[in-house]
Amino acid sequence: MQSYQLEMKQLVDYPRCRIYRQFIQNLMADRSIRTSGGSGLFYYTVLCNYANFRTSYLRIDGIGYTVYPGEWICTVKELSAWFRTRFQCQAVSILDELQKRHLISYLFLDRGKVIKYKIRDWKKHNTVLDYNCPCQ
Repeated sequence: MQSYQLEMKQLVDYPRCRIYRQFIQNLMADRSIRTSGGSGLFYYTVLCNYANFRTSYLRIDGIGYTVYPGEWICTVKELSAWFRTRFQCQAVSILDELQKRHLISYLFLDRGKVIKYKIRDWKKHNTVLDYNCPCQ
């Protein structure tokens, strides 16, 4: 198992930036971490990792989307890779479970190829930024 090292400096110096992305990416890449069953904390953390802190614009397959704070847009294929599921329907069922727990809300766009999800209570725990914050 890989050893993870998270320096407090990243959390103290930049309290309003995303969850330390490189750390979460290492967790996603480590296949020895068990992700099935349990509370869904791994999946929720992955979704929070990608959520915006400011309004931005994203283009997928030639279609432009506005992504607001606390939201993100991705393809079902990307979501399946993030969640390490074999089938895309498994990734969608994980979203269903997180939605039932009132942690996220999501909807399908572009005939079911693209998913837009929103972290509920985002504004309660995060500040919308009008500037770019340094983040590795």
